[in-house]
Amino acid sequence: MEYNREYCTNSLEKLGGTKVELLAGHPGLWLDHKGFEDTRPIRRMLEDRHIQCPVITPENCEFAYQYAAPEKEQFERSFQYFANGIRMGAELGAKILMANSGWGYWNESFDEGIKRAAEMHSRLCEVAEEYDMYIACESLRPQESLIGETLGKVKTLFDMVNHPRFKAMVDLTAMAVSGESIQDWFDVFGTENIIHAHFVDGNPYGHLVWGEGNRNLQKDLEVMIANGYQGVYSQELTDASYFADPYDVDKRNVWSLFQYAE
Repeated sequence: MEYNREYCTNSLEKLGGTKVELLAGHPGLWLDHKGFEDTRPIRRMLEDRHIQCPVITPENCEFAYQYAAPEKEQFERSFQYFANGIRMGAELGAKILMANSGWGYWNESFDEGIKRAAEMHSRLCEVAEEYDMYIACESLRPQESLIGETLGKVKTLFDMVNHPRFKAMVDLTAMAVSGESIQDWFDVFGTENIIHAHFVDGNPYGHLVWGEGNRNLQKDLEVMIANGYQGVYSQELTDASYFADPYDVDKRNVWSLFQYAE
C-alpha cells in the first residue's frame, strides 16, 4: 500500500516536521538506472511546507538493484541506479545517501560478496564526492544478508572501502537483532563516522512506534547524546499494521517523543 506525496508531506507538515528521509525508486518518487523524475516539483512541494530532505534512500529491498549484485550486468545497472540516487538526492538538497552492504547469493562465501560490495561503494564514493554527498551504511538482519548483518562485517566493509565519503549509521532494529548496542557502534566507528540513524522501537525486530516495543527511549537517546551524535533520528515505521492510517501512527510516535522532551 502506498500514499501519494501530497498525503505524506501534508501529514508531516501538520505534525510540525521539518525534515524527511525520502525513499526513492517506486511510483511515488521515480528513480531507476536510466535516470530519475524531474525534482523541481518535489522541491517546491517540500519548500512550500518548510521541509528539508537531508537523506535519500534508493529502494534496494524490493527492486533488482542492490549493492553486492552478483552478475556483471546487474552490478552495472545497480551502480547506475545508486549513482542516480546520489544525483537525485543532491538536487533535492540531501547530503546523505542511505545504503547497506547488499547481499549476493546465500551459497557463496562472505569474501566474494563483501568484495563486490566494497567495489560498488568505492565507485559510488567517487560520485558522492563529485556531488558533495556522503554514503551512510546500515547493517541488515541475518534474514536479509550474510555479508552485512553484524557490526563486525560492516566494519570490514568500511575498512575495505576506506574513503572519507563512506560512513556508518545506527539502525536500532538490525543492531538489536544481532545483540549489539548503540555504544558498541560508537566504540567501533567513533562519533565522526556515524552520520545517520534509523531510530525506532522494536522487540527486538520491528520498526515500531516508540512505546510499542521493548526499547528504552530515554536511555537510547542518552547514549546517542553522550557520544556527541549530530545527525538525524529517522523514524522508520514500517510495521504492516500501520499501513491503514500512517498519519495516526506518526502522530502517536511524535507524541511519545514529545513526552520525553517534556
